[in-house]
Amino acid sequence: MSSSSRTLLVNAEVYSSSDPFATAVMIDDGVITWVGDDAGARVHTDLAGEVVDLQGAFLAPGFVDSHIHATSSGLRLVGLDLSDARHSQDVLDAVTAHATDESSGLIYGHGWDETMWADSRLPLRHEIDAAAKGRHVYLSRIDVHSALVSTSLVDRCPDIDRVEGFSSHGAVAQRAHHLIREYAFEQISVQDRRDAQLATLSLAASIGVVAVHEMGGPTIGGAEDLRTFLEVAADNAGPKVTGYWGQLASEGGIELAREIGARGVGGDLFVDGSLGSHTAALHEPYCDAADTRGVLYLSEDDIADHLVEATRAGMQAGFHVIGDAACAAVAAGFRRAASIVGDQMLRARRHRLEHAEMLSDADIATVIDLGGCVSMQPMFDELWGVPDGMYAARLGDERAGSMNRFATIVGAGGHLALNSDSPVTPIDPWSIVRAATRHTTPDERITARAAFAAATRGGWRAVGDSQAGVISVGAPAHLAAWRVDERDVHVPDSRVADWSTDPRSGTPGLPVLTGDLPQCLATWVDGHVVYGHDFVQASHG
Repeated sequence: MSSSSRTLLVNAEVYSSSDPFATAVMIDDGVITWVGDDAGARVHTDLAGEVVDLQGAFLAPGFVDSHIHATSSGLRLVGLDLSDARHSQDVLDAVTAHATDESSGLIYGHGWDETMWADSRLPLRHEIDAAAKGRHVYLSRIDVHSALVSTSLVDRCPDIDRVEGFSSHGAVAQRAHHLIREYAFEQISVQDRRDAQLATLSLAASIGVVAVHEMGGPTIGGAEDLRTFLEVAADNAGPKVTGYWGQLASEGGIELAREIGARGVGGDLFVDGSLGSHTAALHEPYCDAADTRGVLYLSEDDIADHLVEATRAGMQAGFHVIGDAACAAVAAGFRRAASIVGDQMLRARRHRLEHAEMLSDADIATVIDLGGCVSMQPMFDELWGVPDGMYAARLGDERAGSMNRFATIVGAGGHLALNSDSPVTPIDPWSIVRAATRHTTPDERITARAAFAAATRGGWRAVGDSQAGVISVGAPAHLAAWRVDERDVHVPDSRVADWSTDPRSGTPGLPVLTGDLPQCLATWVDGHVVYGHDFVQASHG
């Protein structure tokens, strides 16, 4: 192999369990071929086509955001970000300001959360119409399970008033929201769609994300959206993209997933909705809406049948599941599928649960026993798990205090992957790690090391890659370099703290996350720089 393909990274603080004192890494044709210290690196200098002095930066495996929606995330960057709205008038003012722009077409916005408002009254449809000056408006709630829309958009969906979740004046939810969202996304031009997806990938690379999992589906962006994103990723240097297609096997999901090039037939395949929109399926009624227990879109039979067909087809399945009734239905579906195809065959597919916010002990035991991967979002707890937050309002303190069970899952030996569900929460990996370490329920907090592993290696394992996500010989060179002020070892037990934090223990430390978060300096995918070219060029030895 020519030396021109070899890159030697030196003068770094390397996060590697295989060599906890490492300061240098050799990359050859996209693979890590040597890990050691700077003294040892001198032997390899002549073999390298490029030597990069990382100037004391923290070098670690890059992050995997294992649950995103790229088009919506990118549109949020150029559209209306409503996350700071604190009153219905804030939403209307944002629409008015955007409608005066010279551009035409759909006004897309995202992120409003009325549970954060002092007055939770939503803008009425006629108010949105007046603000929009005749343009189509689609404004998704932060959970993307309901939306505020214009009359012009509603009128493009025949018989929508007969569909569950329709409101003649307020937000649309359930099936009505799905139909209107489908039409709204059809209004996005091919170029705008590609630009939004590229913006998402560029942002991800700039914050140390080396791979993302796109959760597509018929009511999320459509087949063309997922197909386009996979093409955009293949044509541009950046984070790797794995696609999932959320459609039942009985509706042709497996065939279409294969045609698109998706890895799995699942992901955001909705078993239920969301807590914020009162559509997550619960055993007991909502505390602030006593007339509903949410919506169960799929039965235990639907879930089991989908698992069986996906397993037999050699494909990974997955489900969006949040409420306790929905979690129980998924666990029951897993058990029923195992009785048909056998435990071992089901485990081999590593089927996924997305969100899984209200798993019981029994549900967790079933999912772990049958090889499931639990894909979760710590920022949900940080946003809504706070005292008097949305969880408590919807569920009461007791149920709210038993959600997002990171430590229970990890402690039971479960496979946990942590991610953003962008645009619901931002692609911001160190914030995700930090949120997992300070869960509002102390018993469910995990160490920074466990959270970091779940946000890096956990994402690779979720797609069946057991080599990536670490810095060791033979691993793919998916890396990120960070400017870090201080590192330490976060341990759960003070009895082992003294030795674990002693340099002689060889326990690799992670950035301290109590102050400013680490700044990404460069990101490598398969050994190629996808962010930070200027930093790397200036650091050539």
